[in-house]
Amino acid sequence: MRSKAISNVSTAAGMSTVTTMVQPPRPPPPPGPPSNGHRAHRPHPPRSRPPPPRARPPAPRARPPATERPVAHPRPPPTDERPVKMPRLSNGRVVKIMKPTVLRDVAVYDKMHQLGKGTFGDVFMGADKQTKEIVALKMINTQQEANYGFPITTIREVKILKALNHPNIVKLKEIVTSKEQNSIPKSVYLVFEYHEYDLTGILGTRDIRLTQDHIKSWSMQLLQGVHYMHVNQIIHRDLKSANILIGKNGELKIADWGLARTWNEKMEKLTNPVITLWYRPPELLLGSKKYSPKIDMWSVGCIIAEMFRRSSLLTGSNEASQIDLIFKTLGHPTVEEFPSIHEVCPQWSKHAPQTKEQTLKNRLSETLKSRLPNPRWVTDNAIDLVQNLLAYDPAKRWDAKTACARSEYFYEEPCFKPASELSMKFGVKAAHEWGLPSRQAAEREMQRRRMNGSKGAKPAPPAGKPRPPT
Repeated sequence: MRSKAISNVSTAAGMSTVTTMVQPPRPPPPPGPPSNGHRAHRPHPPRSRPPPPRARPPAPRARPPATERPVAHPRPPPTDERPVKMPRLSNGRVVKIMKPTVLRDVAVYDKMHQLGKGTFGDVFMGADKQTKEIVALKMINTQQEANYGFPITTIREVKILKALNHPNIVKLKEIVTSKEQNSIPKSVYLVFEYHEYDLTGILGTRDIRLTQDHIKSWSMQLLQGVHYMHVNQIIHRDLKSANILIGKNGELKIADWGLARTWNEKMEKLTNPVITLWYRPPELLLGSKKYSPKIDMWSVGCIIAEMFRRSSLLTGSNEASQIDLIFKTLGHPTVEEFPSIHEVCPQWSKHAPQTKEQTLKNRLSETLKSRLPNPRWVTDNAIDLVQNLLAYDPAKRWDAKTACARSEYFYEEPCFKPASELSMKFGVKAAHEWGLPSRQAAEREMQRRRMNGSKGAKPAPPAGKPRPPT
């Protein structure tokens, strides 16, 4: 048998071993017996091909210890059920079905005194029984009217507040219910953060002394909250001083989002009327159903003017008297100032002056400076701010961003301050619209009308209160 030599060659990269077979030289033939001078011819044996090299057996694999061995799970028995197909929308997106959230019972809160009253329920002060945190409980009565059921306004309010997150927008903490055994909850409560004041309560409480710092800071905070809302394509549609909350830290919050909704430029027919009468812009009073977020800016202008006066600026008793009061204060709009007035305001022709002598002039400056606690606070820049927020043409009416950036009122002395720098030592612990004598008198009048009204008839809404949107 032939000998074999094996040489190991190591590569520089991975030091791997390569086995190479080297063929040795053939040995000379063995010597034969002596002959008589002639070499005997001996046939050469046939060459044989060397056997192929044997492959090295793989190294034995180390058996893992018993603790690291994978556990063999038995296969589930075969089933005839088909896999559940998730529903899809027309655009191909998968609809995920989520487990419903279990709402807590309102019994986790101690209900205290009433803070306010709304169209679909009352607002109470409450305290968490465990943490002692003070909250505001807005009760939504689902059995108030059989035609309404659960109010669509509340569904919108919850949806919008879940989407918005801003320091100047009230925060919805949770939703609780008054649970009945084996029945649908009778009432639903929206739990909000509590604030000691609302703007109507502050302006109506003479013991509270305001400064220019309060008016400037709250005006700026209001504009910042409205700007955030409008950037996110939301219109409030009920901005008024009673819906502006103020905390003991000086921070302003926009509340009561029951009439709010999403908005885009393609919307042709929107609800009219919206916005409480004293804060309603002229395009709504003149029949417009295609409007923009600029309707909220008119309300902001009325609120800022109200802070200077400590009383509302335009206080009509019905729509006819309200539009007449607007004309007497701001003058009649002209086609030169408002080119699209016939398209934006369908009922303008009924109110347009027939002659130049009947055309009223703008008296806003005189109105703002008359009967003021501090006339010096109403500077020319302050009048310019209110005038641009109360512009007749929505296209020319300032939006919130423009008002914050272009109005010199916020940057003249004294410059506006953040909420943390305001002095909030008002001498009263809380002040809300519901506690004012005028509000209580109006509530007693409403109760008297209900008592004198025919049985089963619905009482007329108070002046300035819009109907729920359809």
